[in-house]
Amino acid sequence: MKARSILALLPVLFASLIFTGCTAPERKNDQHGSGGGKPTTHAHTPAKGSAERNAILAAVHKAMAPKKVVLVVPYLKVNQGWAWIQVDPQSPDGTQHYESQSGLLHKGTNAQWKLLEWMPAEEGTDQKKYFQGLRKKYPEAPADIFPE
Repeated sequence: MKARSILALLPVLFASLIFTGCTAPERKNDQHGSGGGKPTTHAHTPAKGSAERNAILAAVHKAMAPKKVVLVVPYLKVNQGWAWIQVDPQSPDGTQHYESQSGLLHKGTNAQWKLLEWMPAEEGTDQKKYFQGLRKKYPEAPADIFPE
């Protein structure tokens, strides 16, 4: 009786081995893609306290110097050495809040992040038109970093 029970389970075991053993492993952040063209990475938000996030924030602080501010970051997306950031600067004691700013950064060949430009903060700025112009100016910047 036991032999029949085991034999009855063999097709189920065999099928489960086939289905679990034949799938390709998932590749995260595949840098080569399937066609050998542009990398197939995706925009991500670096974790608070990470070296990548700290380097980006250092570049933003440098661009805002000599003003000493704390940066609240509601939006940050990074991909392939490009980043789009929105910051809400405030005084170190948190009593003064300054105008929100957004900008494009690039990680140069020296592995240093640099703010390339701030988005105009004027009322009535056509954001769609601005981002279209920005993407023409910097066609290497991955589209998925922008908050469109």
